[in-house]
Amino acid sequence: MKFRNIRAALSGAAAIVAATALAACASTGSSTGGTSKVPDRSVELVKDMKIGWNLGNTLDAFEDGARNQGLASETCWGQPKTTPEMFKGLYRSGIRTVRIPITWHNHIADNNYTIDPDWMARAKEIVGYALDAGLYVIINSHHDTAAIPNFGYAQGYYPLHDSRNPSISFLTRVWEQVAEAFKDYDNHLIFELMNEPRLRGHDREWWYDAENVDCKNALKEICDYEQRCLDVIRKSGGNNASRYVMVPGYVASPWGAMNDVFKLPTDSAADRLVVAVHAYDPWVFAGEHPGVKEFTDEAREGIKSTFDKLGETFVQKGIGVVVGECGATNKNNLDQREAWFRYYFGQAKKNGITAIMWDNGSAEVGPDGNTSEHYGYYNRTEQKWYFPSLLKAALDGVADGERK
Repeated sequence: MKFRNIRAALSGAAAIVAATALAACASTGSSTGGTSKVPDRSVELVKDMKIGWNLGNTLDAFEDGARNQGLASETCWGQPKTTPEMFKGLYRSGIRTVRIPITWHNHIADNNYTIDPDWMARAKEIVGYALDAGLYVIINSHHDTAAIPNFGYAQGYYPLHDSRNPSISFLTRVWEQVAEAFKDYDNHLIFELMNEPRLRGHDREWWYDAENVDCKNALKEICDYEQRCLDVIRKSGGNNASRYVMVPGYVASPWGAMNDVFKLPTDSAADRLVVAVHAYDPWVFAGEHPGVKEFTDEAREGIKSTFDKLGETFVQKGIGVVVGECGATNKNNLDQREAWFRYYFGQAKKNGITAIMWDNGSAEVGPDGNTSEHYGYYNRTEQKWYFPSLLKAALDGVADGERK
């Protein structure tokens, strides 16, 4: 998600005793990331991931036009510098997975797409914080989708046939370096190939239209890019030979994956691919302003239908699914959001799917009722939840789904 706080539409929390602290050695690639054994099947991995949270608007933040923005970008969208205490607090509160979105195109040092070593070192440091807290960790290529007609040096990728050569060069070179940097980290670290790959600027940018030729052609390109990235990751060796990899369809929407064009890449490792989707459903409640404030029965039916379909299409066939982003923006409707969180996370878990809430740090609705997104849930400075009842609702939903 998120160019700052603006987005177009896409289709009890009891305290938990922290796990035994691990040695703080992730920066050398030797952190285990947890005391538990990582499951050998993707559907079991997803089950073990439980519930998650995004370190949003942080390593994914960027300024337009920056060629190598440096370490300052971590706080340029208003979030505090990331600390080990943030992840320890998340684990204590019941979170078991953290997604760390990372933008790379604004940290390129030369024409060979070489990543700034200081940026890579900072990424490794933060991943180490999260692993040492006992969490599963997801890292990706975020906000690297280029904007046509501004496609060019260090701008990223674009799923158009005419742009495929520079796109493949960028993506494979980035993943070559990321894979090398993290190849000795154990399988509590998960790679996600792309974030919401799409035709930026197109009238179908934010949804997959199965009847639209541009959408279908873009998805074919996306699948090809993902195959090439996965091949680079597996070739790098180390634990990357068996690392779990998350794979999105068009714009990471459920319907961008549940169609005849989307294909998971061919993998040399058995059962190590997970389908990645995002679902702020229904958008009129979960994101749109003014939208609606009430969580209706119709909204419940839509959520249930989507998760049932994802379960039938993938999970029941042995393919894990993770909702990498979800949430309900603050409209001064806490009771309705509580109902949404419990139902949404419950329906996901009932279908064997783990959901990860998006957090951009913006917790309160502004007095002008503006259209900015307000997906702030966790106070990263105080390690407390802005709305403890929302966390409780989500954890209760997960428990509901596990009891199914």
